[in-house]
Amino acid sequence: MEQPGQGRKPLAFFGSGLLARLRRQRRAEASIDRAYPAWAKRDRPDPAYWQAEIAALKFTPVISIVMPVCDPNAEWLREAILSVRGQYYEKWELLIADDCSRSAEVLARLSKQVGDPRVDTVRTRSRVGVSAASNAALSRATGQFVMFLDHDDILAPHATAAVARAVAETPDLDLVFSDEDQLVKGNRARPYFKPGWNPDLLLSQNFVGHLAAYRRTLVGRLGGLRPVCDGSQDHDLALRAVADTNPRKVRHLPMVLYHWRQTETSMSVVETEKCRAAARLAIADHLSGRGRVAPNPTLPQWPVVRFDLPVPAPRISIVTDVPTEELGALFYDPAKLEHVPDARQATGDVLIFVARTLRPRTPDWLGELAAQASRMEIGAAGARLTAPDGTIVHAGYVLDPVKVAQSAAGRADADDPGYRGQFRLPRSVAAISGDCYAVRRAVYDAAGGFDASAGDFADVDFCLRLAARGLRTVWTAHAWLQYTARPKAKRTGAVWMRGRWASVLRADPYGNPNLRLVGGRLKLVKKK
Repeated sequence: MEQPGQGRKPLAFFGSGLLARLRRQRRAEASIDRAYPAWAKRDRPDPAYWQAEIAALKFTPVISIVMPVCDPNAEWLREAILSVRGQYYEKWELLIADDCSRSAEVLARLSKQVGDPRVDTVRTRSRVGVSAASNAALSRATGQFVMFLDHDDILAPHATAAVARAVAETPDLDLVFSDEDQLVKGNRARPYFKPGWNPDLLLSQNFVGHLAAYRRTLVGRLGGLRPVCDGSQDHDLALRAVADTNPRKVRHLPMVLYHWRQTETSMSVVETEKCRAAARLAIADHLSGRGRVAPNPTLPQWPVVRFDLPVPAPRISIVTDVPTEELGALFYDPAKLEHVPDARQATGDVLIFVARTLRPRTPDWLGELAAQASRMEIGAAGARLTAPDGTIVHAGYVLDPVKVAQSAAGRADADDPGYRGQFRLPRSVAAISGDCYAVRRAVYDAAGGFDASAGDFADVDFCLRLAARGLRTVWTAHAWLQYTARPKAKRTGAVWMRGRWASVLRADPYGNPNLRLVGGRLKLVKKK
């Protein structure tokens, strides 16, 4: 599967010039990438520590590692196998699925594994593809959990130990995934420090990727991998798995446990469009008619996913004192729109709050927000908000124990896609700005609306109360509005918020402890 990365930006957001565009699009990730080599040198697992952790486990699951093989570089295959044999945790089995390799070197390397009871090799009679070959190996798996290793990638030595520890701590887990990086000319580079479980982001981006360990019975119940999604079979499996389990049974390990080798022969490079088409198919199947997925002409590695409005379309109450004519041409049935200055006067099914200093930049912003807010699992939906100079003011809030909440975007340029596309892709966030957001009226009423005690942080408090009710907050870039003047920073309510939400503010559920916002910029936390 094509890994999350960078891409081209919409020309509407910046001027011409390919080199200038490339420089700008990498701005969000550049500082992290530059700091990573030094960080990676310190990221050396302590064998004694992990042996002690393993010895303390009350439950030691067997982990089945499935590795599809099809004529890789023989030396890289050797390194991949050695990375399994070098695991600190020894209760594993390696199931090699040889998809009719023809290389004499590869066949010789595989023959050397014969005789090891923990290694089993199954060979197809003809080329059947990565999913079918993997399924042949899966049928022989005996472990409680199964994970996948590409034939030229490397597992960190504590990878299976970290998974086993997570499962021992929470025995009912169905999916465990970790952070990852890339091997570029043998060196660790381009890390992906992933968010906590983020179901809305998964619709556009396979952030689960590598390393992912699934409960074997769950994979079996799903029928294994789907050959129709070859190239994005891992994204498809993640989508089907989470639809069949509870989010509480998913755990993110904020550790780099997988090293993905960047090569010119990777399927995501050789058959890029096939991978992207397979991802769109997987997402469309997951949506099951609830929305649409299409190629993205400006960010081709990530599709455009839009949810459909319910039928019949909801009546919308726009809560604002902005004159109707200043909201532009509204791409929504006028008979189902009303403008009210106060939510208490609203009669609509969906409330959309709009600050008086905001003006729409995308004509279908109302429909996008209403469609997101109409999803039963969603509490509130927020929009992309930019300043008059084009810089991004709001792309979701990041919780902070001292500052309460910070803008994830800081003052990023309008053309900045954010770290791994976070300023372009709809995603789950802890909170959104009250300057523009949508919520079903029934949800708003049940939650009691805004609490004036929270002061300027009433919007954050509201989202946290929704989360306590089991409802997610989603931010979407497909609804875009711009301020007529840059808004003032939040100043009141911080003390009250810290008193009420101290335990929640300590760790943003959609963050990663290896990253932090400093001066509005995402930085890599130094490895001790």
